[in-house]
Amino acid sequence: MIFSKFKLLLLLSFCVFNSHFVKADHHEKIKILYMGGRDHDWKGYYESIVPQFKKQGDFDLVFSNKLDDLKAENIKKYDVVLFFGSGGNFTDPSQESGLENYLKNGGGIVGVHATDAFKKSDSYWKIFGGQFIGHGGGTFKIVFTDKNHPITKGMASFEISDESYRDKMHPESEDKLHHLGRIDRGKENHSMIWVHEYGKGRLFNTGLGHDEKAWVNPALQKLVIRAIYWAAKKPVKNPK
Repeated sequence: MIFSKFKLLLLLSFCVFNSHFVKADHHEKIKILYMGGRDHDWKGYYESIVPQFKKQGDFDLVFSNKLDDLKAENIKKYDVVLFFGSGGNFTDPSQESGLENYLKNGGGIVGVHATDAFKKSDSYWKIFGGQFIGHGGGTFKIVFTDKNHPITKGMASFEISDESYRDKMHPESEDKLHHLGRIDRGKENHSMIWVHEYGKGRLFNTGLGHDEKAWVNPALQKLVIRAIYWAAKKPVKNPK
């Protein structure tokens, strides 16, 4: 009887160990929720990133235009939530709280050109750290202010044709933001790329990415893909 109990305990221990091993397998795909259906060319951006994401072989990209997918019971299925573009407002408090608690509890958020969105929500502003207040445009240079961060390490300054988003920083988040890159064009030298560790979770944001001229820029593609890995707490890789 004692021997049987010992064998059962050994079998259970083996199962627990192996289930943990499978869960921690670095080959497991990063499940990404792309929140679309709002302003800007969200469909165009989605179609632009799908081929890039497929090349990596590490991502499982799910598209949604339903804000209820941000509720706690739904958002927990994803490693990273990707926001693109402007507009939108939460239609249920549980969407807003679901997003914030997801990040606090260890989820990842990547924002591309996404600070001019959900502007009635203090939580969204606090999560992202900045809220859009205006922009210039044209071709300009982006320089990295932190070249040692896992996302930007080894990346060189680059030129891009885009909008130069300016943001008002949230008073509770401003001191916690870690800025990675800024525009370098005369008097325009404000931050346009930053990260934010929020509770146990990670946020990456860039104001870049207005339209196709920016989306096809290899440096921006590289930046976003590296940010996905970082936000998911995986080893950062260069795109293939």
